Amino acid sequence: MAHISWDHSPPTTWIATVDGQAVCSVKRKDIGGWTAAWTDERLWPAPAHLPKATPQSMRFFGSLEEAKAAVEQALAA
Repeated sequence: MAHISWDHSPPTTWIATVDGQAVCSVKRKDIGGWTAAWTDERLWPAPAHLPKATPQSMRFFGSLEEAKAAVEQALAA
């Protein structure tokens, strides 16, 4: 498993890197919450409450901690 590190670009962006390569950016939204967007070909699966939705490269999260945990879990899989 690769080591994931987080780089902070104040005031609103966190970048997940693996082996020096940026793989995901987490950004705070003005309306509240955070989005996590893959920088490569990865896609977030459709949410359980929208089973017909197509996978997307970006996903919304309620908190920074939730977004970071989801990114780390996806990269560990």
